[in-house]
Amino acid sequence: MIARTEHASVGQRMLWLLEHYGAGHGELNYPLIIALRGPLDLAVLGPALSTLAQRHEALRTTFGRHRGLLTQLISEPEAIELGCVPVGQAAADGLDAHIMAEVSRPIDPRTCAFRTTLWHLTETSHVLCINIHHLVTDAWSCRVLVDELTLLLGGSDQLPRPGWQYRHFVQWQRRAGGQRRQACDRQYWQDQLRGAAAPSLPRFEPGPGHGSSGPAAATAIELVVGPSRWAALRDLARAAGTTPFTVLLSLFFLVLQRETGGIDLCVSAPFANRERPETMRTVGFFATMLPLRVQIAPNASFGEVLSAAHLAVRDAMAHQGFPYLLPDTSTASGPGARRLEDVVFQMLPEFPPVIAAGPLELEILPPQIASRFEIEFCVIPCDAGLRVLVQAAPERGDPALARRLASAYAELSDDIASAASSYSGSLNIRPPGNDHLALGSLPVGA
Repeated sequence: MIARTEHASVGQRMLWLLEHYGAGHGELNYPLIIALRGPLDLAVLGPALSTLAQRHEALRTTFGRHRGLLTQLISEPEAIELGCVPVGQAAADGLDAHIMAEVSRPIDPRTCAFRTTLWHLTETSHVLCINIHHLVTDAWSCRVLVDELTLLLGGSDQLPRPGWQYRHFVQWQRRAGGQRRQACDRQYWQDQLRGAAAPSLPRFEPGPGHGSSGPAAATAIELVVGPSRWAALRDLARAAGTTPFTVLLSLFFLVLQRETGGIDLCVSAPFANRERPETMRTVGFFATMLPLRVQIAPNASFGEVLSAAHLAVRDAMAHQGFPYLLPDTSTASGPGARRLEDVVFQMLPEFPPVIAAGPLELEILPPQIASRFEIEFCVIPCDAGLRVLVQAAPERGDPALARRLASAYAELSDDIASAASSYSGSLNIRPPGNDHLALGSLPVGA
């Protein structure tokens, strides 16, 4: 039963448009996959999932149109029926195929917000998939859900207050002050992106046999920047008065410059977009994709690139309230044209290797799903240092280019980390004034 309705947010309206870009294999699914080890009581897990849906309206939200406008339809809480699919230890090696099939099966946001699947391997080994449509979740929201599910499975009923529901954020966004800010942000992006283009990377020409008749796994190249190199890069960020994200982004800009020869470079990055403290424990789609544009001379020093990247990140954060995907800022002008969001750089938070929940141990498993972007460059801090994952979208992204970018990034990060001591104490790019980077505004996975 529908309890209330609310306008869709600006970001949701933008994301809804992607439904018309051939998202037929679950590209807009946002799955959370959790390995559960230990004695699992289904009589505890089912109610725990129901509690999450009761606490967070986003998980009870579907979408329709009212007077031509995209509208959120928020249902009353209902108990979640959790089915358990037996896989068995003998077939555990084939679990990836089961997971791939589930995360690739589209979720229709007009009829449901999410679905759950539990695979039974042994009496003490299960895998849970909470598959959520991106319209009602993001990376930050998944972390909130994991934190609360951990408390519930551990027997705690003392969960932190969620703060705002997502509709409260939409109402705030629509108020007069929010509208004035949106107009300011819109004007900024129009000015900032005038004449901008995605990096002129070589185009991928699929050979015979490439088709789109079914889901395809991501083409992914992974490497690790060791702990000492990662520590040196973090030290460099502190010495420069900026963030590790900006240092890692600067390395990517340099790699792109060497690959393309370009001096005007623009890539997109997901930002958390949670400036209001009331949203820190809210589940919903807050993340926004922001273009980061720099102009750097062919022989620019790393310090100059870092300064340009810092200013680009700072200004983008200041204007993140309104997504930039506007008709008059699109760079796609013909067949095969590349959009600004086709080349993406992001820094993802790393979950702890194992999370204790009473008698259970939880492990977050990365879903092996295809990237939605032509080239997606992810950096992930971890115990071993820094994981770098470069993905090429099926049918569009060039695997050879992904391998080349990964190799160049590893080599350049080693070079800059080795030379980082030469910047220490002599490179401070933080301008005077209040230039802090708020926690809820930091770049994070969309």
